Amino acid sequence: MSLESCRAIDDTFGPYAGYCRGGFDFTLLFEETLLSILPLCAVLSIAPWRIVYLLPRTVKVLYALISIFQVALIALWASPSAVRTRTSIPNAAVTLVGTLALGVLSFAEHQRTIRPSLILEAYLLLSLIFDAARVRTLWLQDYNNILAAVSTAAFAIKICLLSVETVGKRKLLRKEYASESPEATSGLFGKSLFLWLNPLFRTGYKHSISVADLIALDKHLTANYLYDRLHQPWANMTAKGPRSLLMLFFRRFKWRFLAAVPPRLGLIAFNFCQPFLIERVIEFNQQPATGSTTNVGYGLIGAYFLVYTGIAVTTGQYHHMTYRAITMARGGLVSMMFAKTPLVNANGADPASSLTLMSADIERITNGWQTMHECWANVIEVSVAIWLLERQLGAACAIPIGVAIGKAKGPRDLNLLEEAR
Repeated sequence: MSLESCRAIDDTFGPYAGYCRGGFDFTLLFEETLLSILPLCAVLSIAPWRIVYLLPRTVKVLYALISIFQVALIALWASPSAVRTRTSIPNAAVTLVGTLALGVLSFAEHQRTIRPSLILEAYLLLSLIFDAARVRTLWLQDYNNILAAVSTAAFAIKICLLSVETVGKRKLLRKEYASESPEATSGLFGKSLFLWLNPLFRTGYKHSISVADLIALDKHLTANYLYDRLHQPWANMTAKGPRSLLMLFFRRFKWRFLAAVPPRLGLIAFNFCQPFLIERVIEFNQQPATGSTTNVGYGLIGAYFLVYTGIAVTTGQYHHMTYRAITMARGGLVSMMFAKTPLVNANGADPASSLTLMSADIERITNGWQTMHECWANVIEVSVAIWLLERQLGAACAIPIGVAIGKAKGPRDLNLLEEAR
């Protein structure tokens, strides 16, 4: 397409830029709004609250450098020779304000937390992926070369920023925080990939692991912490019903239970990306080999990488958060149960029999909670799966539904606990 046509298309939302730049690119307006302004505004809506939260707690040159490049980008976009869209200057201005705010947040996180900032790491990682598309577009335009060069330099500095933000702070911690667990001091990459377990694996590779080799327990999983969180509210509760203890757990640890919801939603999204990718690959294999299809092939490779990496990360985090909540529930129940043991013995009851029955109850609870998030997640998955089947099979999609309902009416084992008693 002609240069003037591509300039006009870049000033539309798109997102597809048509046959401009090889027919495999977004419009510049789309990249500036959805890939730059939107994620930055999302972080800016969280950053002030996070800074206010960190300031009362006891107790970077790169951000200044990237701010200089952002000022240069504002000046370049505002110059008469620049070919820009309606959002080019606002995007550069918002990015400058966001960079300054993120610098303040980085300083507060570094001074008042024991781990790298999850907010900053997540934003920098996503913005690098989005900025790569924008830098590619600017270089392919051939008429904004200076802007492309400055944007590339800012992109390189952002890579350095992400590298710096992911560095752990264990060696810089005060003595009272030096004994924190490796998980508590890990950042986004360490938590997502379970890198904090590597020292334990290396120890086990060298020799047999003993109790002294185990890593420090997170303070939120200790019996003292869980008992303090539950004992007094339970003692102050006047009207105790059959579900009072369950509701108490949900109130006191609601964020721990809800922590598994985002990775479970992400797992649903990544799982349902697979049929769309397979459908697109089948269409791709039926097309002749051209320069345009080659770019599409590279895009499919990247899409497969993102999808299966996302499946691996979200699956690990979903199960980790679920079992973490289960561990907290079991620790709280056991600590409260053993606190009552002297009273049971004083009343003449057999403490061994009582503990056996209560242990069976706790085991039953924890086994049931392993699938507590599957209840709502399966509803979403079944609904989306039926819709996908309807697109391919029409009314025949009702057959799998009937099979699933028939399976649900199979025999159930509900008497295991009674048999244990």
